[in-house]
Amino acid sequence: MMLWFFRRRVLSAVFPAFLAVAGMTQAHVVPNMTVEADFDSAGGYSLRINVDPRTFLATDPTSLPPVPASWYREQTPGQVAATHEKAQEYLANALGVLFNGQKTPLPACRIRPMDGADNTPLKADTQEVHLLATASGLLPANAATFQIDFAKDANTSLILLHTQAGKPEMRPQVVFPGETSRPFQLAVTAAKARADSPAAKKNGIYLIVAISVACIVVITGWGLLGRYRHHHRAHRKPGDGQM
Repeated sequence: MMLWFFRRRVLSAVFPAFLAVAGMTQAHVVPNMTVEADFDSAGGYSLRINVDPRTFLATDPTSLPPVPASWYREQTPGQVAATHEKAQEYLANALGVLFNGQKTPLPACRIRPMDGADNTPLKADTQEVHLLATASGLLPANAATFQIDFAKDANTSLILLHTQAGKPEMRPQVVFPGETSRPFQLAVTAAKARADSPAAKKNGIYLIVAISVACIVVITGWGLLGRYRHHHRAHRKPGDGQM
């Protein structure tokens, strides 16, 4: 709840300032995209992307008014699937994910509608509809930094928020088309997280126990073999083993 409140306060402060700086004089307000990047202590990450449908419905989003919720509600299942596919294609082209400066494709997103006014699930009285795209994945083994590469033809602006181990970064970034966000330092690399994970520690304990048991078996076996040889020599009759 506190994290949601923080994000709402940040967006309410940043977006009006962005509008003033950009000097937007179009008939309709230019939509923006919000990306919330979350990194957990287990070496995983997730992205929550607030998408205004105008960004993929028109080359110039300002030529369209805010999209009413009825536009989405009145679609058939096939039309909804086509809308989600368009949103996914737009995001795949507009957003690149970088770890240590190396670009990787945006993971496939799960997309669902939401209220564009308060970022909650679609309600009966929702006026403007947005889409929430969520994606997740595992950090590359030695990833130390994270960035977003925003395409030149993204036709909107981007507000980027970071959260690490449940703690939000206090400096949101505004990224314009053709720009790359500042590197965000990752506190825990995936390799270390996996090595420190309970499963890895448990497997490590099992390995130590297995090696210890194997050593005991080998030592015991050698001891028994030595006793057998000594006993065999002690009881061997003269001339045994000779022609």
